[in-house]
Amino acid sequence: MSSEAIAIVVPILPVRDLTRAIEFYQQLGFTARRYRDGDFYAFIQRDGRQLHLSKTPELFPEHNFVRVYFYLHDGTAAALEAECRAAGMAIVEPLGPREWKMNEFVLRDPDGNRLIFGESLIEDQ
Repeated sequence: MSSEAIAIVVPILPVRDLTRAIEFYQQLGFTARRYRDGDFYAFIQRDGRQLHLSKTPELFPEHNFVRVYFYLHDGTAAALEAECRAAGMAIVEPLGPREWKMNEFVLRDPDGNRLIFGESLIEDQ
């Protein structure tokens, strides 16, 4: 057996309305494919990275504590935040340096999933 067994990790985000969730993530630049053209599961992808969406009708967004952290290539956070703002997305926490040496901003999708985007801070800052 190989010493490395895990090839990739894919978060599965709960959503109440799959169509609405897909539309939200498409605004973020993701492409989407529904599982068996159904209304209960979808695969979304951007920049070669995947997330899955799973229909969860009993979800209460105000009680959803799911978080996904997107590590960005250095120097891309400001442009991505601007892209999100231009698409009309509400930024929960604006781009700014954090004490853990990351430059981050935070979105929340319509189902309460927190999407945290961050890049490393350059040591000279």
